[in-house]
Amino acid sequence: MAIELAGKSVFLTGGSRGIGRAILGAMLSKGARVLFCNANADRGREAEEFMKKKYGVDDVIFRQCDVRNADQLKKCFGEAVSTFGAVDICVNNAGLVDEKKWEKAIAVNTTAQIRGSLLALEHMRRDKGGRGGIIVNMSSIAGLMPIYNGPVYCATKHAIKHPKMKEFGVRWHCVCPGPIDTDFHNIVEGHIMDPQVIRDMFSQLMMDPSDFGEEFLKIIQNESTDDVITEVWKGKGVVYRKRLLVDSDGESNKMPVD
Repeated sequence: MAIELAGKSVFLTGGSRGIGRAILGAMLSKGARVLFCNANADRGREAEEFMKKKYGVDDVIFRQCDVRNADQLKKCFGEAVSTFGAVDICVNNAGLVDEKKWEKAIAVNTTAQIRGSLLALEHMRRDKGGRGGIIVNMSSIAGLMPIYNGPVYCATKHAIKHPKMKEFGVRWHCVCPGPIDTDFHNIVEGHIMDPQVIRDMFSQLMMDPSDFGEEFLKIIQNESTDDVITEVWKGKGVVYRKRLLVDSDGESNKMPVD
């Protein structure tokens, strides 16, 4: 059964460009209300004005926020709650690739997602007076396989999985996009090892951001997709996976497999 998104309240990090902008537009197209945050104020305001003009709604709000700052993130989430009355869907999307500034990458890609998840969980859980909801953590195919060019990036994305908390009325998603045709992949020298290898590897697999937005809606609206890892690929669309611990030979330590 597909859930209705009209009137739902969304908190989104990193919503000014790329995957985040695609999610922002997709949610607004279905009548959701969105408060999104971004560290770059100019990009955030441009995205806010663009979405208001395109969808003719006032239910899109931008707030500048560095997700590495716990107080700023908490304040933005709290503003979404106070503005909309509640947050129904939290999308922890902000991310970056930078092997040189590895501490920043960990802070944005992993620590901020954990903080955002805990803020949303505390607000949503029904055993503490919440009304339930959906928490989405954006990982990557780099979180499912080793990619030697970006060990820090891979590590941060492998850290993004999800618990199972149906008893709290909270549905979790770990979304692992394949390569998306955004400036996220215009990686400069020094941010990752052998960037041209990455470009060549993924050149035929690049998915249009708007297509990803449509696939993202399918994930959110499908109530049967709790407790799964979700890949999104050009040509394949959504691929649902469950990870199991398997002892293949009866002697080795159990390993996660699809």
